[in-house]
Amino acid sequence: MLKRRFIAGAVCPRCAGMDKIVMYDTEDGQRFRECVSCGFKEPFTDGKAPDEVKTRVNEPRIGEETLPHETEVQAVKFVDAGVKRKDH
Repeated sequence: MLKRRFIAGAVCPRCAGMDKIVMYDTEDGQRFRECVSCGFKEPFTDGKAPDEVKTRVNEPRIGEETLPHETEVQAVKFVDAGVKRKDH
């Protein structure tokens, strides 16, 4: 009999359901994580992060331009506009 444990706060990488992920160990010692909502299932290893599932959030849309990896950085200075401070 497998002992399944829900992982609090975990989000399914496929359906984005929160608190729907369970972890369990099989009889041969493999560890899996599984979504009870959509059926997503993958092996889980402590030493290596699992592969990211492609979703609409992490993949560019068809025909959409991708942003360059390097963008120009500009410093911004905030100025008090009419607020009097006690130390001045």
